[in-house]
Amino acid sequence: MSTLVIIGSAKAKPGKADAVRPILKSLLLPTLAEEGCLRYEMNESEDGQSWVFTELWESRALWERHMESAQVARFRAIAGDMTEYWEIFQGHLVRPGS
Repeated sequence: MSTLVIIGSAKAKPGKADAVRPILKSLLLPTLAEEGCLRYEMNESEDGQSWVFTELWESRALWERHMESAQVARFRAIAGDMTEYWEIFQGHLVRPGS
């Protein structure tokens, strides 16, 4: 089984970045403690208006459990009102020679 790669990106609606940022930051520690999470990084754009998350998971099932977690539910509750978009890329890690 190959490692699941998730790249999530979000952009705040105008004037909402300062409200979105702490909610996104609140995802970090609980997610890093979850079973199957190999990597979870939050990257902020230089203008402070958008973010990219880089994630590696042992399996799709464990990532799907993460997507049902309380911290993700908190983000989903505000995402529509405070973000222009929230997109998720799903793929698999490719290593040289594989």
